[in-house]
Amino acid sequence: MAKNNSKEKTRDRIINSAKKLFAEQGYQKTTIVDISRQAGLSEAALYEYFQGKEDLLLMIPDLWVSELLRDLEEQLFGIKGAVNKLRKYLWWYMRRVEQAPLDAKIVYLFLKTNANFLNTEVYSNVKHLYAYLVDIFEEGCKTGEMKPDLKPRLARDLFVGAMDHMITRWLLKDMSYSLFDDLEEIFELMVDAFKANHSTSKTNNDLSNNQ
Repeated sequence: MAKNNSKEKTRDRIINSAKKLFAEQGYQKTTIVDISRQAGLSEAALYEYFQGKEDLLLMIPDLWVSELLRDLEEQLFGIKGAVNKLRKYLWWYMRRVEQAPLDAKIVYLFLKTNANFLNTEVYSNVKHLYAYLVDIFEEGCKTGEMKPDLKPRLARDLFVGAMDHMITRWLLKDMSYSLFDDLEEIFELMVDAFKANHSTSKTNNDLSNNQ
């Protein structure tokens, strides 16, 4: 048991060392020698745990995204209404990004430009994470909160695209401000594109009844 704990601690040390170096000096500039030195290991010892630098690049966000998946369902539990769920999703996600900036930097600035990203478990988990948004938009269409002709997958793409832009810009500006600056206003602009126009619907119904 002690031996297993020691291996787990060494593995975590390697991951944390790689995470720090990738975030500070970039994936391309970081070498296995850098990571092994940062972790206090020989190169040979590091290769006992990971196949190489790319293996580490893919492992770091996998741990983070898996944790997000475990947390999301609990965060949305008990929330009523599609718009409220969208707001909670956005606020929760931005909060988790601010809490884990190194993980976010690796995902958004390095991993998504890696040619092997689409073939990874991380990508599968990311798709699962965003699938919750499709469910929310579908619920909104059924309950009348959202436009009846709204295409949930396209709405998901727009919502995720806006989030990705905000996060990438924040990272490129060295996280010099909060992701929550003007977030409510941004959310209202986004959700207005999806919500049903009840006043228009009511006017149309009134006109029909008066004919």
